[in-house]
Amino acid sequence: MIYVDTYGNLMTGLVAAPGWQNRNLSLLINGQLLSPARTFSDVKLGHGFHYRNSIGLCEIAVNCGRADQVFGAEIGTAVFIREQK
Repeated sequence: MIYVDTYGNLMTGLVAAPGWQNRNLSLLINGQLLSPARTFSDVKLGHGFHYRNSIGLCEIAVNCGRADQVFGAEIGTAVFIREQK
């Protein structure tokens, strides 16, 4: 994790190339597996997900919540990429 914004979203240093969401890639953070979504409204309230942000990096968020608190994350927290089969 390289940055936590005012809303608790977690910006990673992982480059999310266009089509990132279509590659069946999940992220693992503090033991929790996150699926991709295009927008916040694509997931249920309180659920976490990852998406490609406006500068092309992978970001972790929670719909109507703070990802930093939900996942117990801070700058330096490890994030792993998992390919779903």
